[in-house]
Amino acid sequence: MKCATSSLCSRLFAVGGPLLSAICFAAPAPTFSVQVLTNFSGGTDAYVSGINSVGEAVGSVGSGSAVCPNECAVTWRDGTPSLLATVEGAFATEAYGVNDAGQVVGNIYMTNYDQSMAAMWNNGTLTLLPAPDSQYTSTGTASINDAGQVAGNASDASGSDSVPIVWNGLIPTVLGGVPACTGGGYASGINRNGLIVGTLFCDHGLAPEPVVWKGIVATLLPIKPTAGAPSGDAYAVNDLGLIVGFSNDAANPDLAPSEATAWANGVATNLGPFPTKEGESTANAVNKQGIIVGKSNWFNNTFDHAALWSRIDAAPQDLNSLISTQVAAEITLTEAMGINDRCTIVANGYNKKTGAKEAFLLALTDPSSCVNGL
Repeated sequence: MKCATSSLCSRLFAVGGPLLSAICFAAPAPTFSVQVLTNFSGGTDAYVSGINSVGEAVGSVGSGSAVCPNECAVTWRDGTPSLLATVEGAFATEAYGVNDAGQVVGNIYMTNYDQSMAAMWNNGTLTLLPAPDSQYTSTGTASINDAGQVAGNASDASGSDSVPIVWNGLIPTVLGGVPACTGGGYASGINRNGLIVGTLFCDHGLAPEPVVWKGIVATLLPIKPTAGAPSGDAYAVNDLGLIVGFSNDAANPDLAPSEATAWANGVATNLGPFPTKEGESTANAVNKQGIIVGKSNWFNNTFDHAALWSRIDAAPQDLNSLISTQVAAEITLTEAMGINDRCTIVANGYNKKTGAKEAFLLALTDPSSCVNGL
């Protein structure tokens, strides 16, 4: 038996006898190939936030390059960054979401990160999204659907009165609340059908609670465990209405650490962290097949690794174990931020040799496996 160069061969001999067998243990084939989403020459750090169905990724790059004096919003096509337009005198820009038409949403910061202006880029043209009225001096975006609807928030000068917003074109609408939640909130995700998810701040210590809006009508999502002060966030929703985020018990965070959570038809399922009682996890994105990505860890927010749940009742997989061992020896994937309907994933991480924060695109080595869960 001949072993390939990528295999580990083990030969078994009988004591005092002839060769019994030769067994080749093939190294597992990687599920994903990895592409670095590059920075500009001289730039430090890159951060990816989202991806659309054609593989266009968005995020930001750090300062240090001649073209980016501070933090700059970018799109990546084929791994190459392009700057998004800004306004004169801006301090920094960030991009958070992109739809299949290539429309990008993000924020522009004029002096610091305390206040922002909600921004949308359409074929490179920048449009600032207005606040619902003059009391709101800061606006921010989180995601955009294929109809061009944008989910986000607006807040007053103190930053203490944040309200969830949806923009239809240039028209902002404040989303409704529920009687138990009077502390405002924000919208984080929106699907093709206009279903919106996010967070409301509720009266027991203004703990955040996950919420879904149909139109402008809010419904709180259930949380497990329910003892103490239920808390959590809903970050994303797919076109079938599957919602993902995290939940915990705000009153007992040590006993009930944050756990990635999915909501289907109003039923909460805790997805679980990597196998340890001390782990935490968060789900950031979900595609139409119901494949979920995010992060998990082992020791209370230490050693985050990017995670994948192939379905809502599956254990999390470490994405670092689904890439080639050669690549995994060079980088660590710390958090998956997005997954499209082709199962292409964008994730953040770092270079083990230099320590630089980097952004990555993970593509299936066998695209046909992107069906009904990996």
